[in-house]
Amino acid sequence: MRDMFTHKITTPEHWNMLMMPTVYTLAELDYDLVVGDDEVTPSYDPHCDNGDVTDGCKPVAIISAEKLQDYAEGPAETARIANVLLKDSRMGKYVIDPKAWDCIWTELIQNKKGLKTVSQRPGFVEKDYNFSKEMLEEMIWQLDRLILKYRGSLWNTKETANRIVELIVEHRSLIQTELKEVNSGVRELSERDFLGPTERRRRLKVKEEEEPDGGGDGAASSSSAAKKEKKDHTEYFNDLERKAFRDKRKARRVKRRQAQRAKKETDANP
Repeated sequence: MRDMFTHKITTPEHWNMLMMPTVYTLAELDYDLVVGDDEVTPSYDPHCDNGDVTDGCKPVAIISAEKLQDYAEGPAETARIANVLLKDSRMGKYVIDPKAWDCIWTELIQNKKGLKTVSQRPGFVEKDYNFSKEMLEEMIWQLDRLILKYRGSLWNTKETANRIVELIVEHRSLIQTELKEVNSGVRELSERDFLGPTERRRRLKVKEEEEPDGGGDGAASSSSAAKKEKKDHTEYFNDLERKAFRDKRKARRVKRRQAQRAKKETDANP
């Protein structure tokens, strides 16, 4: 099990916290805070170890949702899914004849039969929103990391790993193009886009600099001064709360290590 933010091997306790993102804040999930410098024994998700998931969570195929909706590559992606099910001893007997696979894809994707897909929901398709420079650069960094990992000798002999690399390289190319468009101004960002903290702070600073400092009647000047004096202390109190939580976690870790050392000494000197 690994921490999804640092990719370090983590503890079952931390893993369980990560699986409940609405319960804990990002600060509370910090690896150094929860795990610290404690020695971590590598372990797997219990669902993978105890047989809940077939073959211990090893993927049998990699499917691209984007290609599934593509009018040129969609049928082939549908066949990938069907072939996996066909080869499964438990599901194979329920899979319909291959002659009908293309027909099902046509009815679902081209003719829009059945439940709505993501592409049919206004506001959820990619053309409806943009990402700022900092967010696109972070995406590219993560994709580079994954490409490097799955091209490595531990993975490059596996068909699933090679498919992941193929798909990620394609996706990275699209994001790199989007980044160029954002940097050049071809792709204009709005307040409704995914801007990230750095871009939002920059925009706020520009807006404050563009506001007139004075002039006009006394009421306007007074209102402007009041706005400048008003501060948002939310983050200050959030920091206090996070510090208190970190201190509490640190104290628990220290206490646990002391108990472990005491046990070792007792075992060594019965």
